[in-house]
This record gives sequence, structure tokens and C-alpha cells, in this order.
Amino acid sequence: MHSTIYDVAERAGVSAKTVSRVINNSPLVAPDTRRRVLAAIAELDFHPDSAAKGLRQRSRKSVGFVIPYGSDFVFQDQGMWMQTNGAHRALAERGYDLVLAVPETPELVLAELNRLTRNRTVDGVILYAMEGADVLLREFGRLNIRYMSLSMCYPEQKNNFVDMDSPHTAHLATKYMIDQGARRIGLIREPERFFYSAKAGSEPGYRLAHEQAGLAVDESLILAGDYSIESGYEMAKRLLASKPAVDGVICVSDPMTLGALRAMREKGLVPGRDIDVIAGDDFPTTRAMWPGLTSIRTPLYEQGYQAGMMIVDYIQSGKEIPGKLLRGELIVRESVRSRSGTREGLG
Repeated sequence: MHSTIYDVAERAGVSAKTVSRVINNSPLVAPDTRRRVLAAIAELDFHPDSAAKGLRQRSRKSVGFVIPYGSDFVFQDQGMWMQTNGAHRALAERGYDLVLAVPETPELVLAELNRLTRNRTVDGVILYAMEGADVLLREFGRLNIRYMSLSMCYPEQKNNFVDMDSPHTAHLATKYMIDQGARRIGLIREPERFFYSAKAGSEPGYRLAHEQAGLAVDESLILAGDYSIESGYEMAKRLLASKPAVDGVICVSDPMTLGALRAMREKGLVPGRDIDVIAGDDFPTTRAMWPGLTSIRTPLYEQGYQAGMMIVDYIQSGKEIPGKLLRGELIVRESVRSRSGTREGLG
């Protein structure tokens, strides 16, 4: 790989503009700085005639997509790929490249963002929400970096986000299960600290459905997973061991649903016959399962697509974009013991 003017600048500890001045023999560069730059050019085997070309190529427009959960998680999570695919499609339609960054821990996000935004490698950033993102976004504002977040990152955030209305879909799922006669419903919800602590998750919708039906909430039936198959399995085992027995289980993600189904199989329970189950994403792989799983269909591709469109609008206008809240729907299939016989989407 050929070294660039930005590589030389980083090695010498100067700006790309300073490297350009050295290349063009500008008298504005101090002798010590000039020596460091020339040493970096020699070490990296950088050819000055490529400098102008490198600077011209920076005219390409690009947006960074930063997902702070590491490559092992990101490249195996179907939901993240749906969001990434949506963002890529929107950016391509607007003439922008997508630059994907997957730092292994939230602590490394700032370093990754510095790398992307230093010397304006990207024109803007889409940031996957995480705990502590509010601090980063306020820093973005100070540095005049255009950003869009997937989910709200702090309570007073009014602009530059695309979020899911999780309470709405959880209410739909819980109400539907109650309407079919279930009375002890387990909820395997989002992790405690996956998003900012003030973000509305599925639990308020679950509680509202119980309140509207005049049912008390058993706090022991609300458990937090971490979106993994393993956590769904462990949380479902706890729910299935409760006394009296649960009528059904709602999972807020498909991977956790797969874990819960494994726990049910070990108990000899069949969804839709012995216990009610509602899955959390309605991914294609989940739709292929038998019996058909009633699911919360979340518009993840649309979330990524909207984020891509909105970040370009922000970059081009310089004006912050009002946040958007997307609503999913409940897709009714066979895994809830329905006495009505309906099989249709509920928005």
C-alpha cells in the first residue's frame, strides 16, 4: 500500500498542510519541522509527486459509520447488518461512500472518531448509540462535526437521531398476548446499560398493557438479556422455573428468542401449544421457523436508510435535522395461542 500525505503528517506529528509546504519548499516551515517531515518521507518511502493526487482524491465524499461493539459481534449480528445496508443504500444514492469502523470497546470509540475526523477523512459520522455517547456528541458540536445517532443518546436530544419506538411495539405484543388469555407473561428485555440510561425501552409498553388490562406486574418476570442467544437461554430458564408457571415469553430480539426456544425445547414445551412466544425482530431466518413465530417486526433497514439520508442533509445544509421515531408492527402467526384465528399485521 502506498503511503499518503496524511501518513507522513502523522509520522512527523504535523498537519498535512505542513507536509505540503515542505514538499513545495515553503519558507514558512521551521528547520526542525522540515527535518522531521523529510525524515518521515524517507521512512515511509513517500513520493512527493503523489501528494497533489492524494489531496485531489479527498474530494470524494464519505460518511463514517461507527459501531462500538467489536467485529466479532458486529459481523454476526443480522440486525446491525440490516441497519448498515440501509445506511449504505441511502449514502450511495446521494453520492457518498460509507466508511465502516468497528472499535472493539466503547473506550476506543473516541480514538476511532479522531482517526476518521482528523484532516476531514469523512464529512460526517453515523454513530451507533452506546452509553456515554452523549459526551461524544457534545464534543462533536464543539468541533463542528456533523453526526447522526442510531437511537437517542441523551434525554434532551431533539435533533440528529433515528430511533425505534420500543414502548409502542412492546405494548402491542403484551396487549395481544393478554387479549388471548395470557396472565403471567415474561419479558426478556434490553440490557440495562446498552443504551443511554434515559432511553425508553420495551418495559414501559409492557407495564402499560398490564395496567390497561387491570393486571398487576410481577417484577420477577422482567429480566434483562444482552441480545445474545446465550442470554435468551439463561433468562428463559429462569422464567420457566417460576411458580406459578408463565403463560408466555416476549423477547425483544431474535437471537434472544432462539435461546429462549432452546430452553423451552429442553422442557418439552411447544410454542403455540404449551406456551406463548413473541420474537423481537422478525428476521428472515426467524420467519422460516415452525411453528410460525408471532413477531415484533422492527424496521431496522429503514432506520439505517433514514440515518444515511439525514446525515447527508445535515452535511449539505449545515442545519441540524429533527429526530425521527420509527414504529414497528406485530406480525401474528402461530406461536401465541389465539382463539380469534386472525393472522395479520397489527400496526
